[in-house]
Amino acid sequence: MAAEPELEEVACALCGGNRSRVKFSAMKGWPPSADGSYAATTDKFGAYGTIRQCLDCGLLYTSPRVKASGLLEEYAQNKDEEYFAQSEARSMNAYLSLALIRRHAQSGSLLDVGSAAGFFLNAARVSFDVTGVEPSIWGRKYCDEHLKIKIAASTLDEAKFPDGNFDVVTLLDVIEHVSDPGAVLRECARVTKAGGLIYLVTPDCESLSAKILGGRWWGLRPAHIFYFSRETLTRLLEKNGYEVVEAKSFGRIFTWSYWLSRLTNYPKPVYRAVEALVDGLGIRDKFLYLDTRDSVELVARKR
Repeated sequence: MAAEPELEEVACALCGGNRSRVKFSAMKGWPPSADGSYAATTDKFGAYGTIRQCLDCGLLYTSPRVKASGLLEEYAQNKDEEYFAQSEARSMNAYLSLALIRRHAQSGSLLDVGSAAGFFLNAARVSFDVTGVEPSIWGRKYCDEHLKIKIAASTLDEAKFPDGNFDVVTLLDVIEHVSDPGAVLRECARVTKAGGLIYLVTPDCESLSAKILGGRWWGLRPAHIFYFSRETLTRLLEKNGYEVVEAKSFGRIFTWSYWLSRLTNYPKPVYRAVEALVDGLGIRDKFLYLDTRDSVELVARKR
């Protein structure tokens, strides 16, 4: 039986304050372990521990949480075979991200932080000279063997890129997972050219659906340790050398079958009604673009 991960109490990563209140708590099955909690396709919602809200700046964060070294090890060993069931959709979503990036940069060198299996890198290399970092051994192997994309290192710190090396840095559904988001953004700024861009996608904890669903919102999950609003994310970027130039809600493309699977944690009558409709129309394998307006994509420029 695997040892239970070590935990640590942390202060607010935005303002450094220690004054907080418990916003949400879901302790059954927490702390997370290597049981699928860290996979991109996880259906392990809830069990997210104690989420606190900073009384000084409003940032939401998990505390106590798994220590940084434990988190990195979990991601290093993470495998997500179900990820490929939606490989076509993930490639389409990559182009949705590129559509916003290309409004501000059409070419150049691009670093993707947290590249997973490389679908975004594969799409981006049509226009950019791409490099990735990814902690998952499984993800790096897939990129190398199937996409012929070499991942530079497991983490930014390990890569030791030169100053001002990239025109664009991207973090797609990554910033909410890292133990020190400020340090990650500072390192991204260091390796970005003057006037270069950073692009992020992350759940929006101040969205209407997040407010309505409260502790049952899909964005509250074991592997997420930070929950940003547009305001707190903007403040964090500004604090670490960036100026936001565009922000908007981010929709995604998946099959009806995938969207249906996301409803399994909600009341059964809702799930069964939608399932009956989907099966009646025979559209499980059809693609659906859906913007629930509770994820944000954001472009910022290095000052």
